[in-house]
Amino acid sequence: MLKAIKQSSKDSLVYGLGNMAVKVVGFILIPLYTNPDFFTVEDFGILTLLDLSSLVLISLMASALPQSLVRWYWDKDHTDHRKQIFFMSFSAQIAISVIFIVLLFPLTEQISLLLFETPDWSEVIRVMVCATALQAINNIINMLMRVQSRSFLYTVTNLSKLLVVLILTIFLITQKGAGIKGIYIAQATGNLLFIAFLSGYAVRNCTPSFNFNIFRAMTGYGYPLMIGNFAAAVLAAIDRFSLNSLSLLRFVAIYSLAYKIASVLKLVIVDSVKMALAPLIIKKIDTPGDKRFYSKTLLYSSFVLMTGIIGISLFSYEIIRLISGSDAFWEAYMLVPLLSVSVFFVNMRETTNYGLIIMKKTGIISAVVVVSGILNIGLNILLIPRFDVMGAASATIVTNLIYWFACYYFSQRIWYVPYEIRKVAILFITGVALSFSGLLLSDISIIPRLILKFVILGSFPFILYLFSFYEPAEIQAIRGFVSKWSDLKRLRANLRSLRPNDDED
Repeated sequence: MLKAIKQSSKDSLVYGLGNMAVKVVGFILIPLYTNPDFFTVEDFGILTLLDLSSLVLISLMASALPQSLVRWYWDKDHTDHRKQIFFMSFSAQIAISVIFIVLLFPLTEQISLLLFETPDWSEVIRVMVCATALQAINNIINMLMRVQSRSFLYTVTNLSKLLVVLILTIFLITQKGAGIKGIYIAQATGNLLFIAFLSGYAVRNCTPSFNFNIFRAMTGYGYPLMIGNFAAAVLAAIDRFSLNSLSLLRFVAIYSLAYKIASVLKLVIVDSVKMALAPLIIKKIDTPGDKRFYSKTLLYSSFVLMTGIIGISLFSYEIIRLISGSDAFWEAYMLVPLLSVSVFFVNMRETTNYGLIIMKKTGIISAVVVVSGILNIGLNILLIPRFDVMGAASATIVTNLIYWFACYYFSQRIWYVPYEIRKVAILFITGVALSFSGLLLSDISIIPRLILKFVILGSFPFILYLFSFYEPAEIQAIRGFVSKWSDLKRLRANLRSLRPNDDED
């Protein structure tokens, strides 16, 4: 189990560096997107709604093919059909992306009227649809690199794409005055170059043949996931669409900035762990120590995530004042702790539903997410008219809590894992108290305020020690980690050790 944890930790770190770059690019662009010389506050709200529309669209476009690829690629009964399985997934995704473009292009004026009560955004929506269709194809290639544990290749190619998108976005907005349309032109270009660069890698992993029995089984597995992915995307977007319908577009912009800050945690930590563990979840089935591995995954990822939640929450005031191009966005800092804590339950859900994935009970996941979406709509309707952005944030955290608990309950009934829930609860209670303490310090002058916040953040692991949170082996491992990385002479060798062996199973 120790070898698996080390490998998944390395992969998580490499993926995390790539995902962190996504957020670095996002942070670089926030001052541009909030700059009144290029965009109004309402424009930022419109961009948010278009991004959410893209998220919902790709949940349908991708059709859960990447997830089906993961489940079948490492299935012991299909080890001789891996290239055929990828070919079927890849070709099906290309066909689906083309079909969506053909179907949606004639409807873009109606979509613009539905979202913004004007047809003026029709052309931008067409570009957004193309960028999303190309991203869906990217996702299949990315998933192949993940199932093969090619985390280094994954990170390098995605970083290169991000750099292209960043440079092109800045150029089109500042030099060409392309506005929101320029953002999606840059994304479409980056996605297209990514596909072209990795086309040789994709072709080498293809065997051009079609096994209808395998493909039928994959689609049967993936169809409930597609419904679940769609419902999850709608669930993630409901709060801002609800704010647009029930409140003001200005509140959509403020809430969205806070959401972007909090979503750093999901992308850099939750998604990185998920990327690294996706192949291992199936490979570890019925191996010695498999359930302990799943249990420790929850505990360790929760610890890392809560450390990030405390940091983001404590310094949200300073971060938002630093990166926003207008003081109209500054009040968003009060939302960050709530939205950050909601990410904790997202990670809990992702790391406690293994039973449903392993036993192929994807229909339960779909049913739970649909019910959660309905609950979230109801909470938004109830809370937003009374509390505006705070109502939307409260609805998000309550929904994510219930969503996690439902997945946990059904997964444990089907395939029990002895999760260390008591320790996770200690993590959560301690972390939430420290996270919200930052809201009490905003009136203090900057130097003592920053000192106090760093002291609060640094106290977190020591407070856990007082509650007997760590096992003796974990304390020893922490000491070894500190000893290894505090030796600056070995920094280069330590960094090289993070590079995973791509040939390793």
